[in-house]
This record gives sequence, C-alpha cells and structure tokens, in this order.
Amino acid sequence: MEGHELLAKMNRVAAPAGFEEGVMAKLPAARKERARVRRANFRYAFAGTAALVLVGFVLLNPSLFLKEPTLTFANREAPTMPSIPVFETMDYASEFRNAQSQSRTVYILEQVSESVSSGIIY
Repeated sequence: MEGHELLAKMNRVAAPAGFEEGVMAKLPAARKERARVRRANFRYAFAGTAALVLVGFVLLNPSLFLKEPTLTFANREAPTMPSIPVFETMDYASEFRNAQSQSRTVYILEQVSESVSSGIIY
C-alpha cells in the first residue's frame, strides 16, 4: 500500500507545548455540544413525525370530505310526521281478460314498497 509507505517516509514533529492539555480541556464542552445537537435533532424528528401523522390523518380521513346534506323546510318537517306506507291495489284479472285477445303477454310483477301488502288482487 502506497499510503503507509508515504507515511513512513514523512518526518515526525513534536506537538507544541500545551497542545494536549488544550485538547483535553475542550473535550467536555464538545461532548455537551454533541448531546445538545442530538436532542435538537430528536425534537425535529418528533415534530416531523407528528406533523406527518396529522397530515396522513387529514388526507386519508374520508369523513372530512363528506359534505353534510342541507335540509330544506320539508326535510326538517318530515321526521316529525308519522311515516305512512303507500300501497297501490291493482286488479290484474281484468288486465289479463283484456289481453287475451292479443298475442301472449308476460307480466312481470315487482314489489314497489319495502313492506308486503295484502291488498294486491291477482
């Protein structure tokens, strides 16, 4: 290795007077400064993490994007009124009699309300 050969060829010099004492005197202050910087970095990291969690909560929370429906006067009054199911009674027998002279017809009956009505006449 070339680096070691070059270092071996260099002349050695003695340190100036008081150099070692000066370095040893500065070590405690340097340790305190490193600890202070480490605490400051920890504070920034903690604040950044908290900000990232808050931003993630705001961006990923779907309830913040849902718009609350505005109620009209009729909508505000509707919950106070009793709900009345609406039924329509149909007489399919007369419809069938009228359709017999025509070509074959298929009637598809579908339920219009959520509750079952016994008022339908077939």
